[in-house]
Amino acid sequence: MLKLVGAAYLFWLAWQSGRSAVSGRKPEAATVGQGRWIWRGLVLNLSNPKAVFAWMATLSLGVGPETGAFAVGLATLICAGIGFLVYLPWIFGFSHPPVMAAYQRFRRWVDGGVAALFAVAGFGLLRSALVRPPG
Repeated sequence: MLKLVGAAYLFWLAWQSGRSAVSGRKPEAATVGQGRWIWRGLVLNLSNPKAVFAWMATLSLGVGPETGAFAVGLATLICAGIGFLVYLPWIFGFSHPPVMAAYQRFRRWVDGGVAALFAVAGFGLLRSALVRPPG
């Protein structure tokens, strides 16, 4: 059942991305004050359940029931630091006006490609939910 729900969600994402690619409308730019964009990005990533669950899964690989609170806290800080270091170049790279302008020029192609990827992933998940393994 979870795979069917996941496939439906991927198809919904594909539909939304496809509509964005076909419409040709530019999304409204949010007005964010100087220096506040980093906080907005932080809140966006922390409120993204996929990112939170991925980091929780990563963290759970290194800790067990016998692990103390200090080790769990330290591992959490290390994961947060790694995430920050990974996202920091993307933050600065995609915040430059020439990069943002290039994205706007190719936005329809990017959205169309993302729509196709979501649809392929949705079909793959749907197929894996409906096909029974032999035996």
